[in-house]
Amino acid sequence: MIKAHIVNHTHWDREWYFTAMDALVLSEQLFTDAITELEKNPEASFVLDGQLSILDDYLALYPEKLSNIQALIAKKQLFIGPWFTQSDAFHAHAESILRNGMIGVFESKKYGEYMDIGYLPDTFGFNAQVPAILEQLGLDTFIFWRGIHLGKHVSSPYFKWQGLNGKSEVYAVNMPQGYGTGMLLEPTKEFVEGRLDPAIEFIQQFGDNREVLIPSGNDQLAIIKDFSEKITKINTIGKYTYELSTYADFLEYVKALPDLETYQGEFRSPVLARVHKTIGSSRMDIKLKSAQLEAKLLYRIEPLLVIAKKAGIHISERLLMTAWKKVLEGAAHDSLGGCVSDTVAEDILHRFKEAEEIADSIENTISQKTSRSFGTQQSGNTTLQYSANDF
Repeated sequence: MIKAHIVNHTHWDREWYFTAMDALVLSEQLFTDAITELEKNPEASFVLDGQLSILDDYLALYPEKLSNIQALIAKKQLFIGPWFTQSDAFHAHAESILRNGMIGVFESKKYGEYMDIGYLPDTFGFNAQVPAILEQLGLDTFIFWRGIHLGKHVSSPYFKWQGLNGKSEVYAVNMPQGYGTGMLLEPTKEFVEGRLDPAIEFIQQFGDNREVLIPSGNDQLAIIKDFSEKITKINTIGKYTYELSTYADFLEYVKALPDLETYQGEFRSPVLARVHKTIGSSRMDIKLKSAQLEAKLLYRIEPLLVIAKKAGIHISERLLMTAWKKVLEGAAHDSLGGCVSDTVAEDILHRFKEAEEIADSIENTISQKTSRSFGTQQSGNTTLQYSANDF
């Protein structure tokens, strides 16, 4: 008998054809309902899309909910992180993707344990070095949807993905029908025989897997209420065994599978899901500005902060993190992809403007303090030159 692990989640676009403020208004209702439902049903669990920024937005509205959130995370009912935002994986710099994870992991500490899975359910394809980035973050598992060609890249949706260095390797789980496979879970014959059972049969054509993953959620969807009761009723209708599960539980099954295939390379195929290749040339002002800011932070501001620290000049890394957050909010897959409304595009460029202002102010402050420490401010013809080669 095939067993299906059903995981309740939401995929939360922080901005898209709607603005971040539109999403904030919706989250005020949906996230509050999720907390209430989880507290009422201790056997239930919910994945908050693997990104921390949306939880930070919610907590700004309800700081008094922090203890509730911490308790649910400690009980492994609410899963957050590890990312700050759901990053694009082609147009973003590799170091930018790495910092997305670093900031997500660091900022999650105020809530509790983060979900240690490289979870990117809707990103529009993946560059070949994602396993190396995940390894740098201490992650050895990856769950995704788009870009794979099952039957060509690998035969099974459960495999090992190896970086181009031949060393970095993660356990990978593909969702062949996407993260909405079991959305709007209903214990009816129509739903089970028309959607759930066929979903398992679709996955089974890509390998004889005795256990499969069925994500239950979709874009901006609320938590499914009375989840456990619905699973119990579904098991009286369906041909297969369904159980309430978590991504971590399913990955334990995958890790124990013998003779997993290994794949090396990118995921850019539109066979099972669109990867929106044409957005590579849309809203180039956003893409170019993002690349410019990434370069400024990586190759100018970060080395300057190291130089400043060695020179005894203290400037908080929190300022750098704030600048990165504004860049990373624009690096989310919809935002950097450019498949957004004009209003959202204006919001993204405004955040980039703020990030650049922070970066320039950090540089000016370091230059002034360094000049003062070397006594060069009194001379009008002295040039102060920095070199990051030794740092």
